[in-house]
Amino acid sequence: MADESLPQPVAVEDRPGPIFRRLLRFDAVDSTNEVAKLLLGHGADEGTILVAKRQSAGKGRHGRAWASPPGGLYLSFVVKPEPAYVATLGLLLGMPVVKALRHFGVFATLKWPNDVVFMEKKIGGILSEGVYRGDAFYGVIGVGVNTGMDLERLPEDLRARATSVKREGAEYVDNDDFLDYMMKHVEDIVSKFRTETRDRLIKDYRGLCTTIGKDVVVTTPKGKVAGRAYDITPMGALVVMDPQGAKTEIVDGTVEHSHRPR
Repeated sequence: MADESLPQPVAVEDRPGPIFRRLLRFDAVDSTNEVAKLLLGHGADEGTILVAKRQSAGKGRHGRAWASPPGGLYLSFVVKPEPAYVATLGLLLGMPVVKALRHFGVFATLKWPNDVVFMEKKIGGILSEGVYRGDAFYGVIGVGVNTGMDLERLPEDLRARATSVKREGAEYVDNDDFLDYMMKHVEDIVSKFRTETRDRLIKDYRGLCTTIGKDVVVTTPKGKVAGRAYDITPMGALVVMDPQGAKTEIVDGTVEHSHRPR
């Protein structure tokens, strides 16, 4: 019997898998990540996808708000990685978003660590969180993509820095079609991640990440780091090289691409 104190999906669907076999649909939630965490062990386990038509309190990294008006694609995956690798897996799951966007006509790229961008404008993002339930560790990976949303529904201060498939693409894209295409690549990456081919996946990430090679300023919990984005480590950290050639590994930070002439 369902616990009525917990959020209840409007539909439950079977998926082909092999990893993600259960899809929970919601009309409106505060945040798909928050709902996923509430439902761990109560209808959500590894291999569960949660999708909502809109979020009233979507969130990005460091507690930032993620505007989630109707028309966008908002979902979370439940996985069970090793605790040390949840952030790395979240980093890598930006790649299926890019591949789906390109398939539907928007030549997006990745901005380290978790932004999906087109022409320097944000079109998607990923938020990875790790939580324990008893002795069991779960990774909850949230994905937001500006697919069919009207940019006019975003807060005014975000409109100049964001775009959508509806704005950039030549044809209408159905969210379920986008999800189906993206999930094929999510399944592939999670499967490879489990079989220890992580270095190869990071190499693929580097190839889609336009931060590499750019002059950057990275705001970290310990202060700002400026230099040239040099590499991504096997764990997903950004390596920044200063003008003297000294390298700094950054695990968590917010990147600004510098456009000063070289």
